[in-house]
Amino acid sequence: MLDRTVFVSVADAGQGIAPEHLEHIFERFYRVAQARSRGTGGTGLGLAIAKELAAFYGGSIEATSRPGSGTVMTVRWPIGSPAG
Repeated sequence: MLDRTVFVSVADAGQGIAPEHLEHIFERFYRVAQARSRGTGGTGLGLAIAKELAAFYGGSIEATSRPGSGTVMTVRWPIGSPAG
C-alpha cells in the first residue's frame, strides 16, 4: 500500500534549539529564551496552536534542531484528511 502522506518542511539557518528545550517547544506558553517577555518575544502559543491544528486534521508536527545548525519544522498530513 502506498504511503499517502504529505510532508511540508521549513528550515532555517538560525542559532538552533538546545535539546533540553526542544522537547518542550510545543507546550503552551513555553519560551526558549527566558529573557524574552510577551512584549518582545510573543506569548509562547504559536507552536502549541500549530501542533493542535495539525492533530485536528489527522497530522503531526515535529522539530529537529542542533545548536548552531538551525531548525527544521516538519508538518505531516495524511492525504484524504480535510487538509490533505
